[in-house]
Amino acid sequence: MRLPRFALLGLWLLALAAGAAWLHGHLRVQTEMTVFLPPSATPAQRLLVGQLREGVVSRLMLIEMAGATAPELARASRALAQRLRESGLFSSVANGDLAAMAAERDLILAHRYLLSPAVQAERFSAAGLAAALQESLELLASPAGALLRPSIPLDPTGELRELSRLMLPSDGPQLRHGVWFGRDGSSALLVAETRAPGFDVEAQARAAAAVREAFAASGVACCGAIALAGPGVFAVQMRDAIEAESWRLSLAAAVLVLLILAAAYRSAAAVGVCALPVATGLLVGVAAVALGFGSVHGITLAFGATLIGEAVDYPSYLLTSAAPGEPLERTLERMGGTLRLAVLTTIFGAAAMAFSSFAGLAQLGVLTIAGVAAAGLATAWLLPALLPASAIRLKTRGLPPLLTPLLARIPGPARWVAAAVLLAAAAGFIASRQDRLWDDDLANLSPLPEAAKALDRRLRGELGAPDVRYLLVARAADREAALQASEAAARWLQDRVQAGTLAGFDVPSSYLPSQRTQAARRAALPDAATLERNLAAALKGSPFRAGTFAPFLRDVARARGGVLLEAEALAGTALGLKLSGLLVREGEGWAALAPLRGVADGAGLSREARAAGFELLDLKEESNRLVSGYRDQSLWLFALGFACIAALLALSLRSATRTARVLLPVAGAALLDVALLLLMGRALTLFNLVALLLVIGVGLNYALFFERPQAEGDERARTRLAVAVCAASTLAVFGCLMLSQTPVLRAIGETVFFGCLLAAALSAAFAGGYTRKSQ
Repeated sequence: MRLPRFALLGLWLLALAAGAAWLHGHLRVQTEMTVFLPPSATPAQRLLVGQLREGVVSRLMLIEMAGATAPELARASRALAQRLRESGLFSSVANGDLAAMAAERDLILAHRYLLSPAVQAERFSAAGLAAALQESLELLASPAGALLRPSIPLDPTGELRELSRLMLPSDGPQLRHGVWFGRDGSSALLVAETRAPGFDVEAQARAAAAVREAFAASGVACCGAIALAGPGVFAVQMRDAIEAESWRLSLAAAVLVLLILAAAYRSAAAVGVCALPVATGLLVGVAAVALGFGSVHGITLAFGATLIGEAVDYPSYLLTSAAPGEPLERTLERMGGTLRLAVLTTIFGAAAMAFSSFAGLAQLGVLTIAGVAAAGLATAWLLPALLPASAIRLKTRGLPPLLTPLLARIPGPARWVAAAVLLAAAAGFIASRQDRLWDDDLANLSPLPEAAKALDRRLRGELGAPDVRYLLVARAADREAALQASEAAARWLQDRVQAGTLAGFDVPSSYLPSQRTQAARRAALPDAATLERNLAAALKGSPFRAGTFAPFLRDVARARGGVLLEAEALAGTALGLKLSGLLVREGEGWAALAPLRGVADGAGLSREARAAGFELLDLKEESNRLVSGYRDQSLWLFALGFACIAALLALSLRSATRTARVLLPVAGAALLDVALLLLMGRALTLFNLVALLLVIGVGLNYALFFERPQAEGDERARTRLAVAVCAASTLAVFGCLMLSQTPVLRAIGETVFFGCLLAAALSAAFAGGYTRKSQ
């Protein structure tokens, strides 16, 4: 029994509401950009993705305070650092105030003879101790003498000073009023390391909010300003930008499409019913991604706006193709095969994305397939049942034939010759740009403004923070061997620093020397009797009293008889977190990572590193190689998808000529689209490739409806109207995406906008179509 119209509408709306309620409770939106990285295939690429997600550089937050006097900024720096340490969100907060790092200071003090690279037997001889005491006297007479006086009895050999030089970059910030300042002295600087990894955007947002709240409570917020930079900060900014754009673009696209439909149908009922397949497609598409992937990326949601332009095509084809007074059931019988083929070709085009191992593209593919299928089914099931013929009696009867005034004066064969010349020129232009065809730089996909990137570069230079680009990698079978490899890398890198090809570096063995090295340093410590004798000899003629260095004698004896330092002893300290970020498991082995600063010649350093048995990982180059490799794979998927579409059309149309008339205008539009983008100065990315799949899917719809058997006169006019309404809806949606600040969305918008415009024009220009007698 057929349900009454209002009952069917009510049940469908109830189902949509239930689905929306489920999504509201279960939808998890993520904005981690590594989802839009291809899967890593090599050890270097796996290490790259791991560092982008969880590495030490991904957790750094760079902080600058300015706009107040230096003493005020110094007080604010100490207050800010203290509040951040107490928040529990940061594993370490450094601002140059050594007095605030109690846990790290105590650990270094207790194990200084195992940690210091300067520990050698000669250092504790009579001559070595005499030289150390003389250096201590000179330091006591310097302006820093008051600060060093308490440490002299504990550390006459200066191991603590040695470790401070080792762990603080020489090219780092200036120390003023006891905290870090920029080189010009106008801003106070801090560097914080979040406990949460860089990919945890919610945790990074809480950390950034905590910094701003602490600054507001510091007392200088009224006259000062704070600036934050770093991967986590930028991830939060990107999330906010993507979410804001998702709503804004979807709303703008929906309004434009509604205006187009209102102008075409002149009926609120018809426009309202057309919204049902769109809402169904969006809901089903997002739910399919949420169920299949566990979460939905913000870019996928923003991409969902494209479904508005695609899903609204199916009711538009049905309504505009209906003859005056014709029930929609009859219209569906007449054109249902073409409509079904239009849905299937779009699904086939998106399958290349859905079956991709690239999670970000797979989400876009699943969204498109599920959404388009649901919209097509809703069109077939709902519209004939809900909308009587009288509801569209006021619709526009037709449009002037697309391009007819021009094409009527051009014989058919001449059109094909002109098209062949145009396409040959486009192909030649693309071939001439072969070396500049693709853009594999992931940085160009970031929606961050250039000002934010410039701030990050400046603060990174001021603080001497590691670059986010270069990592030296030393691999080994176990942790101890990796630490030994780290020590060898440190010696090799120090030679590069002295040669001027490198500004600085950080290695895990600075925070935990290998057991072999620790044992050698412990063995270099003299026994108690020998040390007392050497110290007594060194004190002759010295102003120091004999009993001053009892703490020194005690600590050396304790270190000589103590156990070696293990990684577990560093747990809960900033040193432990640094170690965990630089010494990582890699499959069944371990990798020691050395972030580098100020690399002058990456290619040259890479060659030298390979010769020395290390690997220099250029994160930018490796990410480009990762994207390039996946791009080649995607091109094969693109070709496979197009071949499947061609096979489907050939089976459905049962005519090579008709299949060619459908495929060639769309393929030509894709080729001209690429040439136009290159002419505009755009280099192609993976996402332009995704967009070309959409161009083919949507463009085939235009060609199919022009090719559909139809009578001359009113029926052809209605076909032109259908294609015009659908093309206008598509152009409106993707025109909105062209205004996006997110490069991914903007690239998709530009590609589909121009591609669909070209596809509509070429499909109209070369439409064949069987002619039936009017009925």
